[in-house]
Amino acid sequence: MNEKTYTIINPTGFHTRPARLFVDTANEQFPDTTVTVIKGEKVINGKSMLHMLTLGVKYQEQVTLQVSGGNEEEAQRVLGAFFEAIHNE
Repeated sequence: MNEKTYTIINPTGFHTRPARLFVDTANEQFPDTTVTVIKGEKVINGKSMLHMLTLGVKYQEQVTLQVSGGNEEEAQRVLGAFFEAIHNE
């Protein structure tokens, strides 16, 4: 299992558009990988759009991405980049 914590740098947080891209990428590129996102006490399935939206991740908040199974290192690199990017509105 790979795990890394990210600080959200997007000024508007991790809203619907980047969350949709994250979930689609997780499901399409890493079907054999379990993706878990943790924010505080919340632990959710990172492949579920509904779960991702319930996190309500805001600017400068931290989330931890856990990936296991499949190509863990590639999944960590690709999916983690979503949390480290500025997304155009």
